[in-house]
Amino acid sequence: MASLSRPFYRQCVRWIVHCLAAGILGAVSLAHAARPFVTDDARIVDPGGYQIESYIKRQRGFSESEFWFLPAHNPGGIVELTLGGFRVDSEPFGDSRAILAQAKTLLRPLETNGAGYALTVGMMRLSRAAPGSVEGNPYINGIGSFSFADDLVVMHTNLGARRDAGASMTRGTWGIGAEIRLQERLFGIVETYGERGEKPTKHFGLRIWIVPSRVQVDSTLGFEHTNPERRFYTVGLRLLW
Repeated sequence: MASLSRPFYRQCVRWIVHCLAAGILGAVSLAHAARPFVTDDARIVDPGGYQIESYIKRQRGFSESEFWFLPAHNPGGIVELTLGGFRVDSEPFGDSRAILAQAKTLLRPLETNGAGYALTVGMMRLSRAAPGSVEGNPYINGIGSFSFADDLVVMHTNLGARRDAGASMTRGTWGIGAEIRLQERLFGIVETYGERGEKPTKHFGLRIWIVPSRVQVDSTLGFEHTNPERRFYTVGLRLLW
């Protein structure tokens, strides 16, 4: 099995990198996904389980930082509920705050060497620094996840839409990502995501289980060709119980 997995692993990595370089595939920018992904996966917290995800994100080319805090709970079925928020402190674009509420349901559980599907619906209430500037932005996201080589590589694909109240339009969203098992507790992640009217974002990094299935830490780098160019890093923590 090892002799088959290694060439497959290299082939998958080359294909993923090619897709990123081409910038033709991507993900939902609002949907809450398992750290450090922005692209969502067809998994939810175990029935009766709880999860907290938190991370910081800083731009390297200009003064902007984000802090996210996202608790989630599965009350005992196939639906995971998230209620959290984030704050952005930005010199060039102004400060903002948001509350995010989301429900994610499994349509088909992801199994080893199989496929899984899920659907997410949510709402983000965004408050900008300008007095009275409040936006309600609903979104929907279809998710497909695919396991290869006994979970050596798991691909995640997203296709959805979100309402941009500020621009009075609905934007299509898309994404693709892969998690690659490097060691028993160490995983590499690579993804690209975006939405209609914007350049794709490229994102890659590592995550490691400090306590398997309980405590995870991660760190990533990403960039987007905008003006000004966005080059950022993130550091995150995920707790499950």
